[in-house]
Amino acid sequence: MAINFITILFFLPLLAINVNAQGPVTYDITKYGAKPGGDISQALTDAWNEASNSTTPSIIVIPRGTWSLSQVKLTGNKAPLELQVQGTVQANPNPSQLPNKEGEWITINYVNYFTLSGGGVFDGQGQEAWKQNDCHKNRNCAKLPMNLSFNFINNSIIRDVTTKDSKNFHVNCISSHNVTFLRFTISAPGDSPNTDGIHLGRDTMIHITDSVIKTGDDCVSIGDETKEVHIHNVTCGPGHGISVGSLGGYASEKDVQGIYVTNCTFIGTQNGVRVKTWPSAPAVDCQ
Repeated sequence: MAINFITILFFLPLLAINVNAQGPVTYDITKYGAKPGGDISQALTDAWNEASNSTTPSIIVIPRGTWSLSQVKLTGNKAPLELQVQGTVQANPNPSQLPNKEGEWITINYVNYFTLSGGGVFDGQGQEAWKQNDCHKNRNCAKLPMNLSFNFINNSIIRDVTTKDSKNFHVNCISSHNVTFLRFTISAPGDSPNTDGIHLGRDTMIHITDSVIKTGDDCVSIGDETKEVHIHNVTCGPGHGISVGSLGGYASEKDVQGIYVTNCTFIGTQNGVRVKTWPSAPAVDCQ
């Protein structure tokens, strides 16, 4: 198990860039009309569309500086693709200003051999939105956007970036396989509602390692049909700890298997690792 884990961490970043012998082509968003102070959504989308249709490896660069981004959905790639965020990308503080109010802030779907890197920050500027959050008492509460939504991503790595003050969950990773979060930082105040760090569901082979997660909710939350999750050397807190569930709320839910938490530090959390089930849920077998 340890050999496989080390192999994934060190081989995957190289694989994402070196599948083809030809060096990666760089797409700088400033060449697509991005300007400081303006909305870079269209420039990033245009750069992505060109890079993702390339049959050679590509790197999309958001340079140093502070950039505004209203909302993007980025889909698909034909060759290894890296999104290198060097600066700070800021959301509109007002969630009602999202073009698609039912969508997330930044969504990346259906990619293979994808890398997100660069040392930059995704700042959701969630302070105003948290004041509107009444989900703790209203099941029909307004949907607030997550910072990063990954769906159907495979053989990918998210490393050396920060997500800050998301309006809702920081990261949603759904129906994905062989994804590594490495040196990943999540930051939100302890009293920020529903700001789960990384939420997983219907995933296989997820590694979260050498990371720091500070939120107002679960550091990592794990939904049904998730298998082989390795959480290693993660500092968690404040927040609610690492949670499996809630499970058992629906008859169609499938098992969670193979959750490994090792060498983690919990600071000021409500729990360490817990399993959450609904009262009607069947017994949980923890081994």
